[in-house]
Amino acid sequence: MSNLKSKPKQLLDDLECLNERGVLPSSREIFLYSHYDGADEAGIDYRCANKFLMNLRYLESLNSNPVIVHQSTIGGDWNYGMMIYDAIKESRCKFVFVSHGICASMGTLIIQSVKDKGVRVTMPNCDWLIHEGTTGFSGTYKQLSSQYEYEKRILDKMYEVYVGSVGGKGSFFQDMSKPYIKKFLKRKFTSKEDWYLDASESVTYGLADGVIGQKGFESIEKIVKDVS
Repeated sequence: MSNLKSKPKQLLDDLECLNERGVLPSSREIFLYSHYDGADEAGIDYRCANKFLMNLRYLESLNSNPVIVHQSTIGGDWNYGMMIYDAIKESRCKFVFVSHGICASMGTLIIQSVKDKGVRVTMPNCDWLIHEGTTGFSGTYKQLSSQYEYEKRILDKMYEVYVGSVGGKGSFFQDMSKPYIKKFLKRKFTSKEDWYLDASESVTYGLADGVIGQKGFESIEKIVKDVS
């Protein structure tokens, strides 16, 4: 995918940016992968979110051409995930968002941030997981009450993101009203807790627009060209 220039210095600069920051400036690609150093749980955290924001702002300072985001994540922290979500929502750039390997939990919300049609794509063997998330409470009764209200507000926002994004997309939700979609998702999460989908199912349920290699989504290069 990466259209690296042949000049040795440009190549070295690109490789340095890729290794140290997870970005390829010449092809405007950001690699959003879960951080793991053995000490913390792998997933979207403050390091991942801050690195993404710095990379995005850097690419925005160069020009307003489309940005390609490659994502592979088991999920992660709500607040830092929404930090990435908001950064994409408010960016002046167009995006092509590609899911690789696993797109789970918070990752399925982040990909809903892109505005254009046909740019949320998944690799053929990428698995998807959506659920209500996990949490834990501790502290005094008043603290527990406050934490419960906070978690409930997060859950309401999560449903708002899903319903607002998948409504009218995918063959399954095509003709459903937003209240019915929310009701369906709540029922699904209650019965399954963790809802696994393959790449094709992620398109059927409107979480992604297409599978790389299928008609209309033959390659990432084609999608970037179409959105430019």
